Amino acid sequence: MDLRQIELFGTLMRVGTTTETARLLGISQPSVSGQLKRLESRLGFALFHRTGNRLEPTQEANELFALSMTIFNTHALVRSKLPSLRNLASRPVAVSATPALVETFIGPALVQAGYRDWNKRIVLRVHSPEDDLRTGDADVGLQMALPPKAEFQAYKVGQTTLVAVMRADHPLAHSRALTCPELSAQPLICYNADWSPMGEAIRGAFAAQGLAYDPVCMVPFCANVCSLVLACGGVGIVDAMTAHEYATRGLVRCQIIGIPPISVIAFHRRGEPLRAPVQGFLSALRKPAREWA
Repeated sequence: MDLRQIELFGTLMRVGTTTETARLLGISQPSVSGQLKRLESRLGFALFHRTGNRLEPTQEANELFALSMTIFNTHALVRSKLPSLRNLASRPVAVSATPALVETFIGPALVQAGYRDWNKRIVLRVHSPEDDLRTGDADVGLQMALPPKAEFQAYKVGQTTLVAVMRADHPLAHSRALTCPELSAQPLICYNADWSPMGEAIRGAFAAQGLAYDPVCMVPFCANVCSLVLACGGVGIVDAMTAHEYATRGLVRCQIIGIPPISVIAFHRRGEPLRAPVQGFLSALRKPAREWA
C-alpha cells in the first residue's frame, strides 16, 4: 500500500461511506469505489462489505487499520502543524545591519530581493548584527569587514573601498590620492580597532607600513566620522558608500593608497536551518556581489 491508498483506506474506516470519503479527499465517489476495488485486488482480500449505504470493515480491515494507526496519527499531527508552519514562513525576515549599510547598501539589496513596492515585509534593526544573531533578534546580519567566526556562516555580498574624507578647506582636499603615512600625520577621526572590524583593518594596513594607528577621536560608525569631520575638521576614513552620501554636505573624498577594499558580509547562525523567506533573502543578496569605489 502506498500513502495515497493508506489515506483512502483510513478515511473509509473513519467515515464509513464512499460519498463522504470522496468529499473529504476532494475526488469523485466513483473514483473512491474504483480505487477501493483496485486496492482489495492488490491486497488479495476484501476490506469492506456493504450494509445499506454504509461500508462495514472486515476483520482483516480492522487488523490492517490497527497496524496503520501510527501512520494515521502522524498524518493528523502533520496536518495540525501546517498552520503554525505557514505562520512561521509568513513572518518577515529580521535583518540587523550597521548604520552605514542601512544608509547605502540595504535599499538596492532589498529591491534585488523582491521588496520593491513592499510586496514583502521586513524587520530592520540598526544595532550590533553579531549580538542580534546571538540573541535570536535577527535572522541575518549585514556588516562590513566581519572577521571569520566559527559560530556564523558568512557570505561576501559586496565590496567597497575606503576613502579619506575632509572639509573642502583642508590642505589635503585637492589631493588625488593619499598614502597611509600622509593620513597618520593628520588628526584622524576613526574607529576603535579593538572592537570595530573596519578599525582593525585600518590598523593592520598602518602596521604593515610601520605606522601607528592613533586616532584623535574614536567613534563607532562611519556617519559619526563624517559628522565630526564636518564640525571639527581633521581627516576621517570611511567606506566609499558613506562618502558618496556625504559628498553633497560639504565633504571632499580622496582615494587611499595602501588600504585594501572592505567586504560587505551577510551572515547567519551556523548549523541552524533557515526559514524559507530568509533563504530567499540570502540567495538574492549573494548574486551578484556589488562593488563601490
